[in-house]
Amino acid sequence: MEYVAVEIKGSIYVMNDMDELGGLIDNDIPHKVLGVVCEDREYGDRCNANCEHFCMGTCRAKTMRDAFGDLWSVLSSENDREG
Repeated sequence: MEYVAVEIKGSIYVMNDMDELGGLIDNDIPHKVLGVVCEDREYGDRCNANCEHFCMGTCRAKTMRDAFGDLWSVLSSENDREG
């Protein structure tokens, strides 16, 4: 299971790609998948100088703020999936 950033009516939400995303699809709720949330087990959404990808400048993640004000590192999907 992955967690994805999803835009719904201009707001960003983080949800799992199984139940929650499936509910949007099943109920025909317009949405856009922005990408996969970084799942670095050690650092998660706390990008800092201890993360190898962050230090080497190879991290492809974009920082996004969700509808609740939390910051997330999101790896943009090359093929945006819209529902």
